[in-house]
Amino acid sequence: MGRNLQDVIHSLPTERQAKIAALSEKKMLEMIAHAATLTDFRKAVGKTQAEVARELGIQQHAVSQLEKRTDTYVSTLRRFLQSLGMTLELSVVAQNGVRIELQNFLRSKEVDADSRDSALAAPAKPPGRRKPGVSRKRAGNT
Repeated sequence: MGRNLQDVIHSLPTERQAKIAALSEKKMLEMIAHAATLTDFRKAVGKTQAEVARELGIQQHAVSQLEKRTDTYVSTLRRFLQSLGMTLELSVVAQNGVRIELQNFLRSKEVDADSRDSALAAPAKPPGRRKPGVSRKRAGNT
């Protein structure tokens, strides 16, 4: 049976292992600095969609859909990034360059509680929908 990469690295001298670890860290930081999408961030930290899904308590396909979205809740984005070991910070930069932190988007216990009910769960059906051909009275909407 073949050896995996970790076996090979562990068999190297300590100095060489340290050099490999440093180069790996440098490469990861470069990838994060140039990341343009959620997929890029996930790949930069070396996680699979399945690993992120397990941490978030959702299915892998939901992570795939999240990575493709062009719009999402702040709480959903925060949870996704937390699963990668990252923190979301929101601020506004005025035209004169002044940076203003958005206080209502700072991390808090309330935000963490709200994030459990975020858009990662399947959206609820819109109210007032009924099956075609069913009258309002039969549907219970009197």
